[in-house]
Amino acid sequence: MSAATIPIAPAAAAPATAPPQPGGPRWDYLDQLRAILMLAGVPYHVGLVYASHAVWIVASPERSTAMTWFVQFSHTFRMPAFFLLAGLFGMLLVRRRGSAAWLRDRLRRLGVPLATALLLVSPLLVLAGAVAEGGTANAAPGLLQALREPGANWTVHLWFLIYLLLYVSLLAGLWQVRERLRLGRILSAFQDAVERRPLLGVLAVLGLGLGTLAVAVAAKLLDASYLLGGILVPAEFAANGLVFLCGALLAYRPAWLEAFTRPCWPVWALALAAAVLMAVCEGLGNNAGRAGTYFLMPVVGILFSHLLLSAARRWLNRSTPLSRAMVDGAMTIYLVHVVFVLWLSVAFLAIALPPEVEILIIVTLSAALSYGFHRLIRRSPLLMLLFNGVWPEPRRREATALGLPFPGALR
Repeated sequence: MSAATIPIAPAAAAPATAPPQPGGPRWDYLDQLRAILMLAGVPYHVGLVYASHAVWIVASPERSTAMTWFVQFSHTFRMPAFFLLAGLFGMLLVRRRGSAAWLRDRLRRLGVPLATALLLVSPLLVLAGAVAEGGTANAAPGLLQALREPGANWTVHLWFLIYLLLYVSLLAGLWQVRERLRLGRILSAFQDAVERRPLLGVLAVLGLGLGTLAVAVAAKLLDASYLLGGILVPAEFAANGLVFLCGALLAYRPAWLEAFTRPCWPVWALALAAAVLMAVCEGLGNNAGRAGTYFLMPVVGILFSHLLLSAARRWLNRSTPLSRAMVDGAMTIYLVHVVFVLWLSVAFLAIALPPEVEILIIVTLSAALSYGFHRLIRRSPLLMLLFNGVWPEPRRREATALGLPFPGALR
């Protein structure tokens, strides 16, 4: 990696389409990218049922090598990209609204859907796992056992909301005390130094990887690799938090955001290679593989976020009926799709079809049923509040202000 490949230096001249500024018009590619990454959770979670490298809530006896690779590869960048977007929009909006108002809005828009899903969605996931393990007779005993020992079996795909609530609280707190800690001066000095010597940017990205690896080693030594029943994974929390802060740093200086969303082909190639390497490391299952995975988590997250944002800006910066439907239903679909994925997977345990056929059917039906559920709840302001954290209102043409729910393996 050379210093010249890091896409953070200001452009000599801005292209016709600039990145979003607080209070500016909506940039459709950011909405579409968020929706695409969220909707990719449907095939991802179906893939976990058929992946050969892990056992999930429901595990099909039929395994698919192609889906195993899809799961491992997409896991390297999908949720980190969410967190980078969340940090980016967080910084844009906290500067515009102030930390207190922004935090109140985030707590509502993230906390209400989280509480709703924990009460209404999670029990259905637990029941599906119990039935898959011991048949219908195990449904009630399995649910009671899960109630006695709550943990990651209740958060499954909801863990990113917990992480994000912690990250936004941290960002709001830091913004509140920025003057006392002279954070603005420190950030400006750092960014000035990186612009003078781009190699510092390379070293900073590598330093994030080393920092994540250090957290993983410390957690292992302290027997704290998994906390709160597996809901909180310290190394993963650190990696995604660093990517979130990277997004905030990009938004702190508009020239950096402009450069980061402009395609840089060497970085695209590097991002793809790093993601493949991380997927290989994850599949090794030994200490060297785990060390490589933790080191690469934030590195791949940042590099691949550049690839995704710049590609979306280049090819998706327009609104269509399909893109508007995706954006409108993304949050609801993400919250409820795992219910359909798991119960359809349970049904297919008794049916012998090629795994690729089962996967296609489950993905299609889960996406369709989840979107149908969204079309139903959007008729009720109360249900929209419960599942999306907002009251329905006319579409506003301004910078995206969504919670960007976001990440992990076996999640």
